[in-house]
Order: sequence, then C-alpha cells, then structure tokens
Amino acid sequence: MIPDRVEAALWAAYLRNRNVDAGTAGDGAIPVAGGYAIYVADSMLDFAVGAGLTRPLREDDLTVVEEFYGARAHPARFELDEAVLGRDGELLRARGYAVEDLTLAILEGPTRPATAPGPVDVRTTTNRRAWTELATRAFADWGPEQGPLRHTLEASAAVAQVLCVASLDGQDVGVAGLVVYDDLALLVSGAVLPAFRGRGVHTALLGERLALAHALGATRASLKTVPDSAVERSSRHFDFARTGIRKRVRREAA
Repeated sequence: MIPDRVEAALWAAYLRNRNVDAGTAGDGAIPVAGGYAIYVADSMLDFAVGAGLTRPLREDDLTVVEEFYGARAHPARFELDEAVLGRDGELLRARGYAVEDLTLAILEGPTRPATAPGPVDVRTTTNRRAWTELATRAFADWGPEQGPLRHTLEASAAVAQVLCVASLDGQDVGVAGLVVYDDLALLVSGAVLPAFRGRGVHTALLGERLALAHALGATRASLKTVPDSAVERSSRHFDFARTGIRKRVRREAA
C-alpha cells in the first residue's frame, strides 16, 4: 500500500461519514486519479493527495479538481510525489499551476515491540479537546494561522485511532496520533512544545506509536515531515528511511 493513497482514503472516509451541519456543509472529498481531493473549511486540509500514483494526470482530472475547489471559492491544489510532478509538470504548468515552497519527506520503517520505558512518559488519551489544545500550542511556531491550525488538528484528532500525550517531569509537553490500515501504520501530528525540544520527546512518541501499531498488527509505518527535521532525525533511531518527496502545487487565479 502506498502511504499517500491510504492517507487519502482515510480522509475521504472520514468526510463521508462525519455529521454534517451548517458549518461543515462545504466539506467533502472526491476521487481523482487514484487519490482524493479533500476539503475541510477553515483548515489546512485543502488539497488533493495521492493523485497521479496509479496513472498519469489528465486534463479531465484537473477540471474535476478545479471545479471541486472552485465551488468552495478556493484555489485548486495538489500534493504530488516528485516523480508525478516531473512526469505531469508540463500539463500542470499549462493549466496555471505553480510549485509552492513547502517540501515534505515520506519516511517509512518497521513497527517494533514495546521496549523499556525511558524518562519521557507516553500515554494514550481519549480526551480530544485537551489533545487538540496541547497540539495547537506545540505546532504554533510552525507558521500557520491559529484558526486553520486548530481546525486541522481537530480533524486529525477525529481521524486518529490512537492519540498519544508525552510528559516530562510531570508536565504534558508533546502529542502525536496513530492510524492503522491493514498492515500499515500512519504516524501523524507529532509535535513538542518549543521549550522541551531536544530532550528525546519526539523519539519517545515515535517509539510508543510503533509499539502500539505493532500490537494492532501493523508491520510497516510511515510518516510525513519536513526534510532534515527533528522528526526525521528521530526516526533514524528506528530504522526509518526516506522513501519519497512530496511537493504542493497551486493553480494561480485565472
């Protein structure tokens, strides 16, 4: 299974099955070229993911995505594997798409049994509200506006099967989420409060989620992060390797 396609399918299932009210009526997902275009209002979930991995993108794919986002007064965006972007770049450029600054690395590695606990305590929680509050604080210096950031993390908390909180010296300092799909675990939304970075919290969150995923039957795990970040460095302790690069493209206003 390709992590991007699993991610896209999970978001699509969530958006199909969530309760719809006046605030979420515009949310949705549509299939496109092996992936899905997803949209959650006032969040950072506003791009097509997994598209182009099963076949080349076509003009009609772009039209479908442009109409989907256009109906929401939002620019069309894709998150694409760099090989897809290289293959289909001419088509995208001709339609007015430009590459955004953000680059993401896909990391993959094995799950593993639990090991002896260390100085960082990691526990699971069912309190989505408290998890989201801590996650918003931990991600606050990453750059996005607080409203879209919080809405994105609320959605992530709803999609995740397992939510984790890390504490150090009795204080909650980091968060992370886990989703298991067949034998693949997606490690999502890992972040640490700025004052506690560099103290092994990322590593502890990774190790605990890999153990939880192993107990749930997953044999492989994947995560997405900024290249050469603390998350990528931590993942090397668990035999993870970079398996792909993703770029986001956005259609400029016509």
